Amino acid sequence: KQKQDFSVKEVLQDVLSIQSAQLKSHDIKASLKGDDLIIHGLKNEFGQVALNLINNAKDAIVEKNVKNGFIEIEIDERSVSIRDNGGGIDADIISRIFEPYFTTKEQGKGTGLGLYISKMIIEKNMDGKLLASNEKDGVKMMIRLREI
Repeated sequence: KQKQDFSVKEVLQDVLSIQSAQLKSHDIKASLKGDDLIIHGLKNEFGQVALNLINNAKDAIVEKNVKNGFIEIEIDERSVSIRDNGGGIDADIISRIFEPYFTTKEQGKGTGLGLYISKMIIEKNMDGKLLASNEKDGVKMMIRLREI
């Protein structure tokens, strides 16, 4: 676990490449906007977080049979946001989604560890913040990153 400077955009492009077949098979459009951001941290772990957040967005879109599903990833000065149109998270449980073993997926389909581990990686290992909010017709996951 060696921290290094890395390109956020490059990691996100790699993750989208890995997920492209899955997204295409469910007719989900994915976009990546914004200028590159170089951060100092754990490149592979950041990739795991991005993969988990994109996969969760895809699962929500598929579960709710959303037509014209999309996942928009935007990089700005110190953050990455991943927004989907998968219907959002019920207001009464959104505060619990980062708890270990809490899942919104049906029995046997989720461990409840993905978002918990993602939050630990971003907050404990990369000194950032991972936040979730409902927005329009879906969820926005925001990764706030610390200055180098």
